[in-house]
Amino acid sequence: MLYIGICDDFIEARKTIFNLCEEYFKETIMKHEYVFFNSGEEVLLYCEGNDNVQIDILFLDIEMQGISGIDLKKEVLWQDKIARIVFVTNHSESIYNAFSKKTIGFIPKPPSQEKIKKMLLITLNEIEENIALKIKDYDGKLIEIFMEDIVFLKASGSYTEIYTKGPEGGSGEFILSTKKMGDLEKEMRIYPIIRVHKSYMVNLASVIDFGEKILIQNLSMEIPVGRRYRETAKIKYLQYVKNRIKKRL
Repeated sequence: MLYIGICDDFIEARKTIFNLCEEYFKETIMKHEYVFFNSGEEVLLYCEGNDNVQIDILFLDIEMQGISGIDLKKEVLWQDKIARIVFVTNHSESIYNAFSKKTIGFIPKPPSQEKIKKMLLITLNEIEENIALKIKDYDGKLIEIFMEDIVFLKASGSYTEIYTKGPEGGSGEFILSTKKMGDLEKEMRIYPIIRVHKSYMVNLASVIDFGEKILIQNLSMEIPVGRRYRETAKIKYLQYVKNRIKKRL
């Protein structure tokens, strides 16, 4: 799941960014949600909520009633609820003061589809490149697994077996995680590791054939596909293949 924040004190400006984001997501299978803010003060209140999810990218106006975008940036710089900021403004003279470790870009008003798409792609690429799963194994040892190394997951009672790549690219050893598969599924919200059965998840990057069962590269076993997951999983697989082909063109 990708979480997108939009902060502007004009509702029409928020709608414009929302519509441009939706144009991009028509081309993908990426799950996403929006959080809308009418002011910088609302963003600060959001950051104080312990149960609020981290916003992956915040489209932020500079000139607003109350706290400005520049001042808001200073407040959220060391908080974990806002991961990245994109300033949307016509005030080019303010760009110098808008730079920070969380600032990934600037978009002039009115924003264009091309600029919005570019910022979303930067965010998705950063998430995909850096994402790693931190889990405790059966012995309580903390282990970090990069998502790209995961081949498939198998439910094992209240635990989950996480199978990682072997020397030839197929499944090698597995790590027994104390987390349930449902919890791990939420943590893998960005990477193309999807649920295909009540007891299985697969990394689409390892799939070489998707039919009644799933064939994994360099793996002798077949992964079953549950009836309730089949249609959605097949759509995600075909979209994944389509996107991979586009990247190579």
